[in-house]
Amino acid sequence: MLKRTLAALIVALTAFCGGTAQAEPLKLTFSTGSVGGGFFAVGSGIAGFASQKIPGISITAISAAGVVESINRLEQGKADFAMLNTQDPPLAWEGKAPYKKQYRNMRGMGILYMQAAQPYALKSSGIRTFKDLKGKTISVGAPGGTMHLDFFRWVEANGLDPKKDFGKVLFLPASEAMEAVKTGQVDVAVELSSIPSPQISELSILRPVHILEFLPGTRADVMQKYPQYLPTTIEKGAYNGIDQPIETVGTGAMFACRADLPDDLVYEIVKTVYSQEGVDYLGNVIAALKSMSPNLAVSYKPIPLHPGAERYFREIGLIKD
Repeated sequence: MLKRTLAALIVALTAFCGGTAQAEPLKLTFSTGSVGGGFFAVGSGIAGFASQKIPGISITAISAAGVVESINRLEQGKADFAMLNTQDPPLAWEGKAPYKKQYRNMRGMGILYMQAAQPYALKSSGIRTFKDLKGKTISVGAPGGTMHLDFFRWVEANGLDPKKDFGKVLFLPASEAMEAVKTGQVDVAVELSSIPSPQISELSILRPVHILEFLPGTRADVMQKYPQYLPTTIEKGAYNGIDQPIETVGTGAMFACRADLPDDLVYEIVKTVYSQEGVDYLGNVIAALKSMSPNLAVSYKPIPLHPGAERYFREIGLIKD
């Protein structure tokens, strides 16, 4: 019944656009992250899998400078789906800094995986803790993103002033930042990403790396002041050069969509992505999604779920109220 409903929806939408359902699939866009980054890889994988499994739709992953751009695209109807972190959507929803108005044309489709704070340096640099950042050149994320705001909170908790104590601050996409660390143009690059991070893994094959450590007590201070951060551990051996566990903080990465997408369409996509086949396939081809599960999907709701997503999670017994 649902397949017929979705097929009818696609036919109607295609006809409205002046085409034929047989010739032209329903074209949708998925706003991700910078090319080479974790959000781009995850979004591209989900887009490809859903397009392959659901007849009549074609989802194209497009790069984004950061979460702010993706939230704006959803708000303006310039993207249908987006990869978001879990700390920005509540701020945008309420119109709190750095957002200057309320953004309400977005809905959740589920938490996909957890991300860890991973500011990294070459092990040979001698940079070990946040205290060692004084006078250093640091890449704090892609232009247009908000990762620098997270990083500055962690830095301040460790007793440094981002406006005074750094030598130079650069805004570079993930892949460019990794290359800059490798060549010595940048001392530290900031990542808030899955473990393992593609960039850090690639670099560590060539050169041992180190993930910056919080000074004693400062991680707890950050989590108390900013409840959106959760305790996370980077295990020994996660990358070449990590010889002991490193305690850090983390957030979630979520799957979101426009609020006005049809319920049946969102239901079918969520059902496909979180099916056993979807979880197994995506977990095998994308390292970040190895822990993906329907239970994790509904473990936290930074913004309201789309009704189509909520329907699926109710059907499988994960939402009962």
